[in-house]
Amino acid sequence: MPYISELLNNRVTDNTDTTVGKLKDILISPKNGTFSPLEYLEIKQPRSVESVFVPYEFVENFSSSHISLKTMFGKVVQRQLPERNFVRLKQDVLDKQIVDVAGTRVVRVNDLRIGFFENKMCVLGIDPSFRGILRRLGLGNSLLAQPFKVELIDWRQAEQLEGKPLQLNTAISNLSRLHPADLANIVEDLDVKQGSSLLASLNAEEAAKVMEELDPQLQSVLAKYLGPEASGKILGEMSSDEATDLVKSFNREEASRFLAKIQGVKAKSVEKLIRYEDNTAGGLMTLDFVSARPDWTVDEVIAEIKRASPRFRSVIFVYVVGQDNRFLGVVSLRRLLLAVAGTTMKQLLKSLTQTSTLKPADKIEKVIQVMTKYNLFSAAVVDHEGKLAGVVTIDDVMRYLFPNA
Repeated sequence: MPYISELLNNRVTDNTDTTVGKLKDILISPKNGTFSPLEYLEIKQPRSVESVFVPYEFVENFSSSHISLKTMFGKVVQRQLPERNFVRLKQDVLDKQIVDVAGTRVVRVNDLRIGFFENKMCVLGIDPSFRGILRRLGLGNSLLAQPFKVELIDWRQAEQLEGKPLQLNTAISNLSRLHPADLANIVEDLDVKQGSSLLASLNAEEAAKVMEELDPQLQSVLAKYLGPEASGKILGEMSSDEATDLVKSFNREEASRFLAKIQGVKAKSVEKLIRYEDNTAGGLMTLDFVSARPDWTVDEVIAEIKRASPRFRSVIFVYVVGQDNRFLGVVSLRRLLLAVAGTTMKQLLKSLTQTSTLKPADKIEKVIQVMTKYNLFSAAVVDHEGKLAGVVTIDDVMRYLFPNA
């Protein structure tokens, strides 16, 4: 079974042993989940600028050493292709990137394995190995190539993305099973066009989780490439602090266009947070937290957590506030679950000293000092009137310190 690198540029002869040209490319009509039969050979004739095409059904021999036709060239040659969506293996697939979902990585198509399946010559596998590159240089069987193993990706796992040539090696639905951080790594390895296509193939909630894991610079580039309409839906599903950081990366005119596409409460949250500097508690805090009144019972708070938790990355504490949003203290999720039904938040809450809370203007150094001193996973941010302004979580601090991690 040959590789395409061993076939390209080989001379093609007809049944009279006349050389009719050289193999320039191979055309297929891919269908997801199947080995793709070869449809046409694209042949470059001597002293001719235009290529011609021969249906594969007229091919007699097709090997790395011999490509020949069953009949005379003039009887089968075509100068125009039928109106179908063909993919050229050399032009559209070779040297392109695909996503290896199993390995959560992006690999390059260095070669393609061709062979028989159910009595048809088909594309059987994708070779992303370094040996594939050496094979294209004519060194595939040399001593230099021996240490490099070939592990083919099954062609049936190849997937077209939005009608474009092969970009993914599995169904789009499988991508949503990956951890957002792994998907973010894949997006970062793709170019902007491919990365934005991958994000667009996910629903807004999944895309938001992936966007939050991306390098901040790439976030901005992808959001602009997708445009305000598509990005607005993703921003609407991101945590309020992450969405704010992204909007801050735009100029004023761009920010207005994107904010106009964010729906509901999230838009108001972003507009509130955007006032604060990045290196302050206000700039780091999120408005995505569960709050409760002091007279709410355990059952009422658990019901509220069930209702609201899909909007949050995690729920560790319930923040208890008075009627005027005055901050009273916190109740941990563990304490809540262990409490007797009917117990109120006022009975359970743990009052915090002023020194263990933050002010919106506190610099990052003060945030780190307070969270380290009191061993806090999250810290309440309280304004000068004693009202709860937001919450800074430890991952917000880590993202600020290591934005590219």
